[in-house]
Amino acid sequence: MTRSLIFGSLAGIASAVLVLTAASGPLGIMLGYLAPLPLFFAGLTHGVTAVGIAGVVGTLVSAVNGLLAGGVYLVTFAAPVAVVVRQALLARPATEASTGADVSDGLEWYPVGRVVLWLAGWSLGLFGIALLLTADREGGLPSMLQPLLTQFLSAMQQGAGQGADLEVMAKRLALLMPAVFGVSWLVMMTINGTLAQGMAVLLKQNRRPTPLYRSFTLSRSLAVALVAALVAAAVLPGDVAFIGGTVAAILAFPFFLQGLAVVHGLAARASLPGLVLAAFYAALVVAGALVGVLVVILGFIEEWAGFRRRFAGAGTSQEKN
Repeated sequence: MTRSLIFGSLAGIASAVLVLTAASGPLGIMLGYLAPLPLFFAGLTHGVTAVGIAGVVGTLVSAVNGLLAGGVYLVTFAAPVAVVVRQALLARPATEASTGADVSDGLEWYPVGRVVLWLAGWSLGLFGIALLLTADREGGLPSMLQPLLTQFLSAMQQGAGQGADLEVMAKRLALLMPAVFGVSWLVMMTINGTLAQGMAVLLKQNRRPTPLYRSFTLSRSLAVALVAALVAAAVLPGDVAFIGGTVAAILAFPFFLQGLAVVHGLAARASLPGLVLAAFYAALVVAGALVGVLVVILGFIEEWAGFRRRFAGAGTSQEKN
């Protein structure tokens, strides 16, 4: 307990300091992006108690800038990391492990796909809170974001653009920003969690073996929810379309990860898997959204096509022959 208290406290202070540096410029923003890393590392090396202590300490340190800052830190970093770590460290005897389960040393570990679903659910929850907080405002959440975006665009263009054009652009961006924030938060949490696990393994302090990311799986019910959100965004009017589009963007992220798992699984069958993956990620960086959408579609289709299962079966057949 003493070790968890000390390590958790240090991790919480480090995380809060990283958040505070985000306002100091470009370098600070980069460091602020790593704010969840100490929390994840504390939990994945010292357990749920340590990450809980880290979250409390980080929240208290952040509250130095006001109760609002402390509350934002709590709901965006401390609480979700604690929940994710708690789920990630769940394990049971692998006496009746399901096919494709993450099994190591006689234990079946909580599936990494479900861990990502917890993150996606939390992101949706943050979006829901934002909707509730702006419900009494005419135009809701987009109308609150629009003046801020107009001011930002005006500063970026330094008066070069027309005011009306800026207003139109800001109005469109205001409808997109919640989805951008939601997905960006998911990316940040996923990267930091993965980095923390890698560091824990490197230092031989990990409590859980690194998940088999190529066996990443989701559920068809999530696919149905994604389709429903897309239909709402495309067909229904006004606020419902806005909500549907944001929900669809957030729900698409787990399928993006599943698409990456398919790519890694297929690349593993190539004679030069490293080269294949390097080419793929280069295309992802260059083409960006286009390749990203294709990866999401691949991950979505995987729910029914089972590419990894088929190729695994084909590989087994070839070995027998």
